[in-house]
Amino acid sequence: MKTDTTQLSQRYMILIKIDAINLFNRIKIRQHEYIEAFSLKRDRDIFKEVFKCRYDTATIFDLSHLPHEVIEVMNDFYTEVDELSWYLMNTQDMPNAIEDEIIHFVHQIEKKLTALVLYIDAELSGANIDELKKATTGVEVEFDNGFDQVVDENLDNLEFSLQNDIADDS
Repeated sequence: MKTDTTQLSQRYMILIKIDAINLFNRIKIRQHEYIEAFSLKRDRDIFKEVFKCRYDTATIFDLSHLPHEVIEVMNDFYTEVDELSWYLMNTQDMPNAIEDEIIHFVHQIEKKLTALVLYIDAELSGANIDELKKATTGVEVEFDNGFDQVVDENLDNLEFSLQNDIADDS
């Protein structure tokens, strides 16, 4: 899986990783706030702020600098996020049903985020993806692209990993 990555490619991967982690945190941590705001006002504008991300402004040229494996798992992650966004922007469900759907989506998004971070970390560190799979206490997840991925069930190491990536670039 490891390919020679340029410095530009590495920067794109770090930006995607940061963007995905921040997006996931907004979806998960602010969940009760945006559900409450939506319940009271029935205004969907709040969702625009929750789902705002850099990926939406990335061009095909930007993404072409990334390894194909990263592109595939990144697509899985952002597709799942888009499905949640679409649901929230169009649902007529009551707040309790919306909350149940969000819990389901967050669980799926979390798995896909973990896979994305795993692949980006493998590319950035030069490690073989198989070595990283063995190092995780993961579960097997089948993605829409047909590939089975082993991902870590918890995201406790993401902030630490992200801080290490930022410190390594300094």
